[in-house]
Amino acid sequence: MWVDTNAHLELIKADLVTVLASATAAGVQVHCSGTHPEQWTWLSGIKGVYKAYGLHPKYCQSSLWSDALRRHLMANPLASVGEVGLDFRAHMPPKVRQIECFKTQLDLAVELDRAVIVHSVEAHQSVLKCIRQSGCRRFTVHAFTGSAEIAKNYLDLGGYLSVGGLITRSPAPKVCSVFARLSRDRLLLETDAPDLPPYGISASEPCHLPLIGQVMAEILGLSKEALADVTRLNAERLFGFDSVR
Repeated sequence: MWVDTNAHLELIKADLVTVLASATAAGVQVHCSGTHPEQWTWLSGIKGVYKAYGLHPKYCQSSLWSDALRRHLMANPLASVGEVGLDFRAHMPPKVRQIECFKTQLDLAVELDRAVIVHSVEAHQSVLKCIRQSGCRRFTVHAFTGSAEIAKNYLDLGGYLSVGGLITRSPAPKVCSVFARLSRDRLLLETDAPDLPPYGISASEPCHLPLIGQVMAEILGLSKEALADVTRLNAERLFGFDSVR
């Protein structure tokens, strides 16, 4: 059993029933991430997936979201907080507003003892500072592409790092060498569907996770089956669910 720790099912253009059936056929359990209040409402009605609710930094200028987020999390004791974080690219909302929203959601995650799926783009030092200040120890940085030093900083705070379709590209990206040295008990896999597709595929789906897993297994010198087991157990440990129940 594989666990796709970060997918955005509402953005996949294919029929959702078909997408989930294909994931099941590929042995993939889907963890679907939230992004904004309207999407949370949609996600709450989807069955057969694990869920995360969070305000993505792209939407952090919206208002009156915190009470709704708390309600969704309280209604689902297995739900995590995500996808949340900081994205300091020029087209994103102001940094101050992003940081305010991120801190609020980290505090809520700590209060409710929920795992956090972290988005960090051009913002690692600020993300690390926010996590340190919050005391959050249950988090994963999704689609990690940082340096070995940044990876160590996240791991020192108790975090996990997730790898996606980028590692299937040719030539192999530099981050592959970081994951090659990463402690295996801190490794997670994701598709970030429909984004970050494996090489040669136009749009990612959860059923593509084994393709990412195959490449990661080769990097680590593991069998594909062994990596599936390791990453599944890591996901269960972080998120607090039983993917094979």
